[in-house]
Amino acid sequence: MAEASSDGARLYGLIAGLDVRYRALGTRLPDETPPIPVWAGVLFRVREQSLLAPLEQIAEVLELPADITAVGGTKPWVLGVANNRGTLLPIFDLAALALGVVSARRESDRVLVVRQEELPCGLVVSETIGIRHFETTRRVDEPSVGLGVLGPFVESAFPLAGEDIPVLALDRLIADPLLGHGAV
Repeated sequence: MAEASSDGARLYGLIAGLDVRYRALGTRLPDETPPIPVWAGVLFRVREQSLLAPLEQIAEVLELPADITAVGGTKPWVLGVANNRGTLLPIFDLAALALGVVSARRESDRVLVVRQEELPCGLVVSETIGIRHFETTRRVDEPSVGLGVLGPFVESAFPLAGEDIPVLALDRLIADPLLGHGAV
């Protein structure tokens, strides 16, 4: 019996030694400080104006569909409707709405598909740059930008490369009569 307790003590000592050794080699637990909240958005351009849209409001980014069916009697910024994987997608030209000028399509044009409960909606922008993340503490609550009809839909801004980039609330823009039933 003495031999069994000696083996047990030796085994316990070996395990305790390994524990001390591996704790010394192991990494420390993460800092208990909570992480800084981060906001994510899609950076895009409407002609020369850089804008951000909340990531959660964008379902996808598409190339401009080749087949867009025009809808007669609509405003100049209503390009028409397209088939997006079996779903009817109304498409609006954000530059024509914001600047009042309809211009030729460019290869860099993209369609931001805006999430909605009912029917998704596509907004043509001049270029999508990508997803950007910002610490929420860097938010500018009162951006000073002259965006014309888009101005009321700017909810804040984030600093990027020395300028404040406006955040466009796409959900509010799409729900507004300007693009809703008032567009036709």
